[in-house]
Amino acid sequence: MEKKVRVGIMGMAMGLDHLANYRKVESAEIVAFCDHNEPWLKHMQKQHCVAKGYSNYRQMLKDKSIDAVSVCLPTYLHADATIAALKAGKHVLCEKPMAVSGKEAKAMASAAKASRKILAISQNRRFERPSQYLRKCMDENMFGDIYFIRTGWQRPMGMFPVPNEARATGTYSRNWFNQKAKGGGVLRDLGSHLLDLTMWLLGFPKVKQVVSNNYCLFTPAIAAQFGETADAEDFASGVILFENGAALHLEVNFGAHIEKESVFLEFYGRRGGASLRDGVIKTFTEDGGAYTATAVQGYTLPGGTTQSDFIAAILGRKNPLVTPDQGVRVIELLDALYAGGIRYGIGSK
Repeated sequence: MEKKVRVGIMGMAMGLDHLANYRKVESAEIVAFCDHNEPWLKHMQKQHCVAKGYSNYRQMLKDKSIDAVSVCLPTYLHADATIAALKAGKHVLCEKPMAVSGKEAKAMASAAKASRKILAISQNRRFERPSQYLRKCMDENMFGDIYFIRTGWQRPMGMFPVPNEARATGTYSRNWFNQKAKGGGVLRDLGSHLLDLTMWLLGFPKVKQVVSNNYCLFTPAIAAQFGETADAEDFASGVILFENGAALHLEVNFGAHIEKESVFLEFYGRRGGASLRDGVIKTFTEDGGAYTATAVQGYTLPGGTTQSDFIAAILGRKNPLVTPDQGVRVIELLDALYAGGIRYGIGSK
């Protein structure tokens, strides 16, 4: 019988998603939780039948029975926790975004190389079946040279991250989503998903120039209602020009005056194009002057999760789909989007 990978989870908010996916992986065993809120930690241990609990992740990393950890902490803690885990001899699956800066992301990648342990980034959009189908199309050069890409994650008013949220053991703050210093902001949250997926599908082309507009318009007033402060952007748009001549237009928001939430990705190529909107793929091709639009259905691809991929990599079955170097490239692109534009704050017209 194959030995199971013994996993500890840091952060029992986002960590619950990791827990659910690990428990679908036969080769994984959840052996410990970590959360700084002790009442919540004990509640989670009891609810999910996990014997070991730690309120400090550095204490958890001393546990020699743990082979690997999921880092599901606020973004500003990712680098410290990941590097500490790697130095402690643990494999690491880090939540997205990888870090708050390219400098931190590079330090994480260097620590993984030095430790000879697996470091994977939980960019889960790559694992969805529509994404896998589009990657297959790209590998087969179905659309020819891609010259324009448009992607976005749009949300209507009323979907902003709530600064404080109630749970079984009381109210807890999740306002770091709205604070720059803690890695908050819609670019890092929703934007990192779209940038990672798009760059992966394109084969990570080299970036030539970046221009962006970032707006912090609504979250300060929302946070103030809860006695909190907010200074991270809640709307961002950008244009990324690549050295190969292609251009990417990006738009993300936590809330705007629009009808409904929508996630989309569109490719324009010399021989055809594709759109992925709210999980539905359409392809647009031309053959002998005849143009065809096809709603793609019934495709069979393996899919999977970042957790199943991580465990398989630890067991030597495959390389992780999301590598540290790719994670660094995404964070550096986020850095460029923050640095390469104009930031509009409270009261801007």
